[in-house]
Amino acid sequence: MENLEEISRKIEAQLNEKDRLRETTLKTCRDIIRLSRKSIRSVHNGEPEQAAEMAAEAVQLTTELKEQIGDHPDLLTAGYMENASQELAEAHMLLAIERDQPFPAPEDIGVTYTSYLLGLGDVVGELRRKAVILLKEGKIAEVEDVLNLMEDITDQLMEFDYPSGLVPVKRKQDVAKKLLEQMRGDFVIFKKNKEFEEKIDLVLKHLRKKETATEEKEDFGLDVDSVWR
Repeated sequence: MENLEEISRKIEAQLNEKDRLRETTLKTCRDIIRLSRKSIRSVHNGEPEQAAEMAAEAVQLTTELKEQIGDHPDLLTAGYMENASQELAEAHMLLAIERDQPFPAPEDIGVTYTSYLLGLGDVVGELRRKAVILLKEGKIAEVEDVLNLMEDITDQLMEFDYPSGLVPVKRKQDVAKKLLEQMRGDFVIFKKNKEFEEKIDLVLKHLRKKETATEEKEDFGLDVDSVWR
């Protein structure tokens, strides 16, 4: 029993260190999430360079944080760490799409495979947001490209059939399918409206030409003003 006090001091010192690192991890994870979301917003605002800078800064923070908490596996796999990694993965994948580049591997950006997969699910929502912006601008061909990409990602997500206790991907799959169906519906309606508008424009142009031809015929080609000079 003589060494119990010494053991207690060691336990207390370790717990104090873990508590300090936990607070540091929480703060850094908030910073990673903030930078990742700003990066996503910059992509939508047409600022890819700024988005890349913030996404890179988020990776740097992740790398430095992992070095600090490397001796504490429970902190490395904590929920807040996974959430931050998920946002980071989403930002980098969206940036890759914007730049028409291959997706970065999970190892390249320092996230777990699980975080990467869940982040991929969230990319579908950001693509819908991008497609809605393009719809407002009337860019049908570009919207169709985004819609095809949403379909590809959703199909890939659906290949992962695992229990939620292993990876909570089921909800991401359900949301992705719902967003995809909504986008398909929006695209079909917009396309039909666009075609209808084009047909109306053709009819109006035809009527204008017909009216012009009728007016010229009624005048018999005569310059009425010159008769009264």
